[in-house]
Amino acid sequence: MDFTADEYARRDADRVREILSGPPVTWVFLGDSITQGVTHTHGYRGYVEHVTERVRGELGRRGDAVVNSGVSGATTEDLLPEFHWRAGRFAPDIVVVMFGTNDIVAGADGVRAFRYRLDQIVQRSRDVGATVVLQTPPPVLAEGARTPELIALYAEAVREVARDLGVLVVDHAAAWAAAAAEQDAEVAPDGWLSDSFHPGARGHHEMALTLLDALGLAAHDSAVCSLSIDDPVGVSA
Repeated sequence: MDFTADEYARRDADRVREILSGPPVTWVFLGDSITQGVTHTHGYRGYVEHVTERVRGELGRRGDAVVNSGVSGATTEDLLPEFHWRAGRFAPDIVVVMFGTNDIVAGADGVRAFRYRLDQIVQRSRDVGATVVLQTPPPVLAEGARTPELIALYAEAVREVARDLGVLVVDHAAAWAAAAAEQDAEVAPDGWLSDSFHPGARGHHEMALTLLDALGLAAHDSAVCSLSIDDPVGVSA
């Protein structure tokens, strides 16, 4: 029986929830400085830490291992030769992937290669038995080689890979665009970005909420989900 991309995505979301109803599992988060949560959270938790607290703390899955393999400055090209070190050796059950913010410096001509490498990351993750969750990168302000137009192209490439391979995609780009439109902001609500392309404390929390919602793990009575970050360090976007 052939499945549509949406049916594959729903299947994978259901699979994640099924995995989380059983014995302890290993999560691996792959990405760049945004996933690493370096510097620009200004001492607040990054999105991976919020998700970890929700899963291991609030949901009581204390035995789960959560590995943050995000590396500042990394691209999909950097990851591929390091895949075993950063993911495979942990025998992950769930691999959460977000790249694009650094890949875009290759420009529009780099989108095709980005798609190929992202496809390879998905395939290698599946080869080690993991269920994969892809994420679009959040928007950026124009600075140097990074532009809102370019990041939109790379975000669409993530969606295309997700459709082609039947992977669940968490669309931060779309969520931020909708929130920006509500505030009549350029690319992101005020305070969500710490600089031109790194989310700040509030941006990281919003990303965690989007990811948890996509996985069916969000809840109104959750301290993580209801957290209010009143004084974030960020920029007007």
